[in-house]
Amino acid sequence: MAPKSAASRPVGVGVVGCGRIAVLRHFPALAGVRDARVVAVADADPGRLESVAERFGVARRCLDPLELVADPVVDVVAVCVPAESHAGVAIAALEAGKHVLVEKPLCLALDDADRLARAAEQSAGTVMVAFNLRWHRLARKAREVVRSGVLGKIDAVRTVWSSSFDHRSDVGTWRRERRSGGGVLLEIGPHHFDLVRFLLEDELVEVAAFSRSGPWEDEAAVVTARTAGGVLVSAVLSQRSVNDNELEIFGAAGRLRLSFYRHDGFEVVASPAFPAGLGNRLRRAVVGAATLPVAVIGANRGGDYVATYRTEWRHFLGAVRDGRLPECTLEDGRRNLELLLAATASAERRVAVKVADAPRSITAPRGGSPP
Repeated sequence: MAPKSAASRPVGVGVVGCGRIAVLRHFPALAGVRDARVVAVADADPGRLESVAERFGVARRCLDPLELVADPVVDVVAVCVPAESHAGVAIAALEAGKHVLVEKPLCLALDDADRLARAAEQSAGTVMVAFNLRWHRLARKAREVVRSGVLGKIDAVRTVWSSSFDHRSDVGTWRRERRSGGGVLLEIGPHHFDLVRFLLEDELVEVAAFSRSGPWEDEAAVVTARTAGGVLVSAVLSQRSVNDNELEIFGAAGRLRLSFYRHDGFEVVASPAFPAGLGNRLRRAVVGAATLPVAVIGANRGGDYVATYRTEWRHFLGAVRDGRLPECTLEDGRRNLELLLAATASAERRVAVKVADAPRSITAPRGGSPP
């Protein structure tokens, strides 16, 4: 998609979908972005629409997303509906000449991803996929370390993302069903799959996944993968445990570890040192103390994790304003979807699946949805 031009006036944002990600992340993030304001909101649930619009002081309220995308005061559409509806809303927005930020996963079928790409090519709008963890300050720092070569040849990557999300009782049905975009493989897996590509600048080519379902489909999963460059990857994903989100990169000359939830969650240990050695422990204590004042100030705004959404929006709106491609493109979203298709297929077949051989759409687990 060629870069598109944009006006320099404050950007009017229309948010489609008043669910958790919009309420807890995008609305607060946009409130901290000076050159943007939310001017319209859409949701199919009248009660939720009114409640969210009142909470954030949005006057224009639409039950039909097509009404929102046609509104001339809307310059940018944030697509925050369930993944199965991403393509339809995003394509309608592009056809109306709007710019689009679409939540991950991009969609649930390659045919939809391809339709969206064609719509983007024919539109004046710019599109970005919302992989917010790319904008975490520690992820950016980690990429610089990997690029520097200080870790040596990368051998393996380990990631863990666990949460207590499925302990909640107010979760929509779509969050519980794989075919609608629910479960850990499609809900939190996309972030770490994208991070591996982003940090290593390498492509995952083969995936093996095991998942476990209960009242929800894919409540927990373990995914292993191999990159084109031979790096081995493992990811543990769960929505029924404690809250943790971390990544570790192992190289021949050192190891990098980062936690997305801790202000001091960044450590590089050179081989053959031991992470628990006195020198490393003292260095971590000094870094933790030095960064604590900034962390306290940042905590009042939600900390580094919440800040990723503000930074993401600033980058996207800068791309719109300057007429350039954003960093997270539709191609990134499509490649991410290919990995999700391979992972869900592997979980069903119980064999490793090459990304090139994955099916073209997400299907429900054998036996259908859980009761």
